Amino acid sequence: MANKNEIRQEVFPVTGMMCAVCAGTVKKTISDCAGVTDVDVNFATNSATVAWNPVLTSPAKIADAVKDAGYEMIVSDSEAKALEEKERQEERAYRTMKVKVTVAWLITIPLCILCMLHIHFPADNWLFMAMTLALMAYCGEGFYRRGIKALIAKAPTMDSLVAISTIVSFLFSVFNTIAPEVLTSRSISADVYYEGAAMIIAFVLTGKMMEMRSRHSTGMAIRALMDLQPDEAVMELPDGSTRRVPVSEIKVGETLIVRQGDKIPVDGTIVSGNASVDESMLTGESIGVEKTSGDKVSAGTILNAGSIRVKAANVGADTELSRIIRAVREAQGSKAPVQKLVDRVAAIFVPTVMVISLITFCVWMAMGRGYLPVAFVCAVSVLVIACPCALGLATPMAVMVGIGRGARAGILIKDASALETLAKTDTLLIDKTGTLTLGTPRLTDFRWSSAIEESRKASILSAIYGAEKESIHPLAAAISQGIGELCTNPVKPSEYEYIAGLGIHCITEGTRYNIGSSSLADSSGDPQFLSVIDSWLQQGAGVVAATADGVPAVAFAVRDELRPDAPATIRELNHLGINVELLTGDREATAQHIADIAGIRSVTAETLPQMKQDRVRELQREGHTVAMAGDGINDSQALAASDVSIAMGGGSDIAIDVAKVTIVGGKLSALPRAIKLSKATLRIIRENLFWAFIYNVIGIPLAAGVLYKAGFLLSPMFASAAMALSSLCVVANSLRLSKRQF
Repeated sequence: MANKNEIRQEVFPVTGMMCAVCAGTVKKTISDCAGVTDVDVNFATNSATVAWNPVLTSPAKIADAVKDAGYEMIVSDSEAKALEEKERQEERAYRTMKVKVTVAWLITIPLCILCMLHIHFPADNWLFMAMTLALMAYCGEGFYRRGIKALIAKAPTMDSLVAISTIVSFLFSVFNTIAPEVLTSRSISADVYYEGAAMIIAFVLTGKMMEMRSRHSTGMAIRALMDLQPDEAVMELPDGSTRRVPVSEIKVGETLIVRQGDKIPVDGTIVSGNASVDESMLTGESIGVEKTSGDKVSAGTILNAGSIRVKAANVGADTELSRIIRAVREAQGSKAPVQKLVDRVAAIFVPTVMVISLITFCVWMAMGRGYLPVAFVCAVSVLVIACPCALGLATPMAVMVGIGRGARAGILIKDASALETLAKTDTLLIDKTGTLTLGTPRLTDFRWSSAIEESRKASILSAIYGAEKESIHPLAAAISQGIGELCTNPVKPSEYEYIAGLGIHCITEGTRYNIGSSSLADSSGDPQFLSVIDSWLQQGAGVVAATADGVPAVAFAVRDELRPDAPATIRELNHLGINVELLTGDREATAQHIADIAGIRSVTAETLPQMKQDRVRELQREGHTVAMAGDGINDSQALAASDVSIAMGGGSDIAIDVAKVTIVGGKLSALPRAIKLSKATLRIIRENLFWAFIYNVIGIPLAAGVLYKAGFLLSPMFASAAMALSSLCVVANSLRLSKRQF
């Protein structure tokens, strides 16, 4: 039974919101529910964070209230199922919107040609009426359903303005179709404005479709992170037997068996066994980590080789993976101020235009009954000319063109906030492995001890090749592949033992080999041999040494090499005024060596995911606009926290899903191009918004009839044409981006 003072909080997906005004309506609706103590609705992520008293209300009751307001709050017994349902609904809505946009333009284009060119034929107006009615009933249905509900709730939205302007324009045209003599007898042309209603719907639907596409798959990153958690695990019972159990049933202190290829289901400590564990989700390092008894392991990491028994320490929501999921969700929920500009203006713009239209009608009527036709025409013209097509298209059209231009350059951009914020970025945090480097360890060098005769070198390489092919050591694959390019005949050892932390002990063709850390070379009396190994270590290379019958024989250097285009890219970023900082989980020596070669002055090394996010927050508190470029699961937390996140293609799906910008193929040279593109796109957006506002500043007074006494009356026909022209100007200005070179 719930405590009367208990407060629960949860994040629920919300569908059907079309603008920030809609988000405000949803927030007000939820706030008005009894028992709700706090609510925050995020239009960008289509979600509502609700805190409620379970004694007074329930998520189901809140969802019913939201549904009555014209939207849907998805309630499920698990977040994963709720996200799945949200994804299905958004996908269906997007497909439906594409069909409606297609139908709208198939009707609107011929309708505009016939009406605006004054092409007449018998019963032409009746045909135009039928075409427009069909378009309004099918394509514009959502505007009327949501817009009228918003009006009834005294919270008009952009949908309300679209609904009113198209309905008034349509009804006025119907009136002139049925009884044109009412106006013609007063020397006022009884024009019809069916194409105005059609164009309004077609343009606004197109803009909404663009917005839906840019926000498509919101929450996929969270779902992908959840997929890292296995559904089941193998539990060891007190009698020594095992059985598979759901991960949700695992309790702290229980022992689990994890075998090669399995995902580790909990945070815990190894009780027994040796293994190589892929911890790239935490550290981003492609090289596996050797684990043995007493070492800690984390949920979501993968056992590359070996078998271990793990005692559970943190389970369920307490694991490091779950904490990362919560951090990503919180960071993704933050809102970009510039992105909200149009919706904030629209919240004031919509009721203001309605008031102006009403005032226009009243002012003309106050001048006498003879001004009734003028009052009606002017009021309609105000509603039609002020339809927020240009305002609504100003951002998404520029974003759409910018996104297309970026795609041709290998830069995939998910939404407008990324473009807007990237243009203001002054600090770029860049991951090392897989981002600044190629991400694949390679054998880059090896050195023989002077104690080894030339005649023995081939047989020693063959023996080491055969031993490394048997090994689960993190560097074994790179060494065996490198030796394989020189020696095609590995010799399998007759005796073989791998000891975690010490390396390989084996006998091949009568010779005893030890293969392990660089310390195996310490007894060498060859100063040049030792000097080379020391220089490798100082440069951050992974070093493996081998002895033959106790004599130091050879040493291998394994490196993750810098991308060829890195130095030139860093120079160009610095020229653009971007301060670049290397942020990596790798060792200080390795990170500093890579940074020196690339030309990066700032380095933060040996960082875990939380430390990366903390660094992002620290820079943001100092007033910097921070971009983060990475490719690993370990980067997802910092990526989500950054002002704009950049994933290098070829990296983890999690990083790509979290990121707002993805560089296809991981080409570093695309980073400065992305910044240049963002600056150009933001400039176009500002120009579009400027002209959209100027259009309304000039157009609304003209539509209201300020020049009527001078013999000029802007009819709804010209008002709709002006509305269409303003939208076309926005489109044409945006298309300039497609011709730019970056």
